[in-house]
Amino acid sequence: MATISIFERKISPYHQLLFVLVLTLVMMGMSYFMPKVQYSSTEHIMPWVVVCGMILFFALLNSVMSFSASKDSNYWMQSMISFATLLIVSSLLAWLVSGVSIYEAGSVRWIFMVLTFGYLVFMSIVNLIKFLLDLSKKSDERFLNKHKNS
Repeated sequence: MATISIFERKISPYHQLLFVLVLTLVMMGMSYFMPKVQYSSTEHIMPWVVVCGMILFFALLNSVMSFSASKDSNYWMQSMISFATLLIVSSLLAWLVSGVSIYEAGSVRWIFMVLTFGYLVFMSIVNLIKFLLDLSKKSDERFLNKHKNS
């Protein structure tokens, strides 16, 4: 029985978004029940820390899964919508759970900007790699066809 690698599966960015949102809720719940460290500077913003980690996880997961996408433009658009949705929904969750807004959560605002820029860089690198692979495949095919007919 042959198993299909997770990297060969075509998993929609919307399914990835739902998975990461569920994982965010689980991690927030776990962080709520963990013992608190006295005088910790992140105790009141722990949901925001979880959200930052989940955004980074989504960026990596979505970038890697885009290698198996058949229609790049559709995947790109769905990915951008999923990322924006993740930012908004997870921020609302963190705000509701912690009672602390993003403006009161210290440097979380800057971390969000860095993660957003990093996500765009990841997706751009993946698209560049896919473009170079397609270019090399076409070049190889032309070379083989040219020498095959000679």
